[in-house]
Amino acid sequence: MVILLCFFSDGFRHNKNNFIRLLPPSKVTPGNILDFKTQGWNFAGYSSDSIYLGNLYTPDRLVKVDSELRDTLAVKLGIPNRTKLTKGYTNLVDDSSVYTLDGNRPLLLAGNKSNRVLASASKPPFFTQAIHTGGNSFVLRVVQAGQNKLVTYRTDSVGFKMAAKLLEKQVDGIFCTDGNLVKVPNSNKIIYVYYYRNQFICTDDNLNLLYKGKTIDTVSHAHIKVDYIKSLNETTISSPPLYVNKQSAANEKYLFIHSALIADNEVAESLEKVSVIDVYAVKDGKYQFSFYLPDFRGNKIKDFRVYGQSLYALYDHYLYKYQLNF
Repeated sequence: MVILLCFFSDGFRHNKNNFIRLLPPSKVTPGNILDFKTQGWNFAGYSSDSIYLGNLYTPDRLVKVDSELRDTLAVKLGIPNRTKLTKGYTNLVDDSSVYTLDGNRPLLLAGNKSNRVLASASKPPFFTQAIHTGGNSFVLRVVQAGQNKLVTYRTDSVGFKMAAKLLEKQVDGIFCTDGNLVKVPNSNKIIYVYYYRNQFICTDDNLNLLYKGKTIDTVSHAHIKVDYIKSLNETTISSPPLYVNKQSAANEKYLFIHSALIADNEVAESLEKVSVIDVYAVKDGKYQFSFYLPDFRGNKIKDFRVYGQSLYALYDHYLYKYQLNF
């Protein structure tokens, strides 16, 4: 059964899927490349023409990189003694503040970016994703009653506000609603992109729904199978899922989605050494066009961010800058 499901999912990735991509030329121009030499890097934020990256293995350290990837600066965070972080922690940086969050503990540390001394800001609920929406406010993804939910959370108040019906259950409520939270910069918009279906939602930062969007492929229902393990009281995914959308990012105008599916006007062999980025308008979710990011030294993009007219992609331990020509 697992073999059949693997073949079924692989077919979606390599066969025609009843949609067409618009692929105008020269939408991106390759720029500089930075080699970190070590692995485990992730994006923490952007501020004052600098990119901040964290590392899975050093939670108390960030690297500040100038926008042209020419200069780097190690940044030490003052995390309180005896603070124990799990591998689920994340660092977030904005113009004035730096945060360390761990949804498995759970904890939220906050500090001023100028002195980088962090202290406990509040006791959040357990969460699986978090984005900072400004001031004392965050949007978290939590698990309530066996399903993923989005909530707004403030460090200066007690409790949280749940948007109970935003994420739509199709199979189990956890795996079928898995996806990626994206903050639109200089805006009050939040976007949630589902991994396993052709859908995303756009809300304001209070989680009021603005619109529902669809990606250009035709996979409207999550192709996943889950099993319940009674002895562990856990639900697990029992076969490789069909990814529709991978990583996502946004600038002020566009939503960028790393698609996992091939279009009818593409050849499977030509996609083996590139990643496809589909572009949608933030204002209404309408599809605009697509472009390719080539693999680098045998690596596909692990994650990416878009800051203004620049796209920064992580390939293993390399950071690659691309200029957007639109």
